[in-house]
Amino acid sequence: MQNNTWTDAALLDHLQKAVYLELWTLPLYLTAAYSLQVPGSDSENPPQLKSLRGKSNPKRSREQLAFNNLYSVAVQEMLHLELASNLFNALFAPRGHTPKFTGDWAPRYDQCPSWIALKKPVQLGAVNPEQMSLLAAIETPEPATDGAPNGPQETYDSIGQFYKAVEQGVNQRWSELYQPHADHRQKSEFTDPKYPGDDYTGFSSVIDSQDSEAARKQANAVIQAIIGQGEGSRGPVIDSDLRPEDANDVEDRFSHFARFRMVQAMLKLDGPLKTYPTPGSRGLATAQRQLTAGFASLLAALEKGYAGDDALDLGSMWALPGLIVSVWASGGVPQFQTQD
Repeated sequence: MQNNTWTDAALLDHLQKAVYLELWTLPLYLTAAYSLQVPGSDSENPPQLKSLRGKSNPKRSREQLAFNNLYSVAVQEMLHLELASNLFNALFAPRGHTPKFTGDWAPRYDQCPSWIALKKPVQLGAVNPEQMSLLAAIETPEPATDGAPNGPQETYDSIGQFYKAVEQGVNQRWSELYQPHADHRQKSEFTDPKYPGDDYTGFSSVIDSQDSEAARKQANAVIQAIIGQGEGSRGPVIDSDLRPEDANDVEDRFSHFARFRMVQAMLKLDGPLKTYPTPGSRGLATAQRQLTAGFASLLAALEKGYAGDDALDLGSMWALPGLIVSVWASGGVPQFQTQD
């Protein structure tokens, strides 16, 4: 790779791209998860994570198992979005920059992000072999042949390689950029240092130490969490410090790639999973308009939240499942787009 030098502008650009990448995955994974017709669910009652340990469970089904794997990855991507946004703000919020989620940085699904060399057509769709191939390709572990970072690049062979470059840039520019006593506009919805027994046990999403070296270690832990849970993980089982403490969170023991491969194996071994048909209906346009409005509200809430000190308003995020299922149930493929 070309040998380039990390500058403040290059690192700012890469951290914005990291935020975009994590946001970009969410509609892809949620659209697939909620395409599944899980027994006991409908447009009024979207599927939820259900334990499949006991055979007496009346909701036991292939669709439930597939949903568990897909949805658990999406929730972890919500965490990664928080981590990437906090990493951005730790260095650049005191300098007048905060992450963008709207306009040119609203996610689009006509192609893979240009800085990742993923040669697959991108589309939103239901769980089927083609769509699962796309999702698995996004989370494919970093190839052993990937070279070490050599400064910022225009294109990376994998998301794992991209994050290695981010890590390099953060460490090289940290001492010049980090302002220990500034307002770093950190958010903690998934890993709260005040409750060390809750959610993920080995790291905090917050990067705000008044000691620069301690904060740099927090930042590196955040990057390693993103890599180790999904994009870049080379093993099927993730480190125990990167998993929720609750032993019932079975899926979160495994990397994103491993969870998607499980769904691929289900399709290959036992045939198609039951998903919503897409003949269209009179209610489709209304359902899609509601999803478009809900997604626009989420993007605006994220941009406002990370630009200020108030808690994030995630009501529009948790409303997405019902809106997505409503489009599927109306006979259409959900589309994520911003309003004109």
